[in-house]
Amino acid sequence: MSVAELKKLVDKTTPGERLFLERYLAHLRRLEDPQYGKEIARRHREMDKGEKVPWKEVKNLHRELLKQGL
Repeated sequence: MSVAELKKLVDKTTPGERLFLERYLAHLRRLEDPQYGKEIARRHREMDKGEKVPWKEVKNLHRELLKQGL
């Protein structure tokens, strides 16, 4: 599929679908970044050692991100 065809499809999407696509493309870019992979590996090691984020903190962070439209 060409870029022009993809653009035509995206033009027909809703704002919510475009937001999802934006986040998905950002996710794909991060996966290609070697530093991102190293950071994820580091975080997994921390979690394996028991260094985890409390659920209440996760919920608060999620609420703040929603407020910011992220």
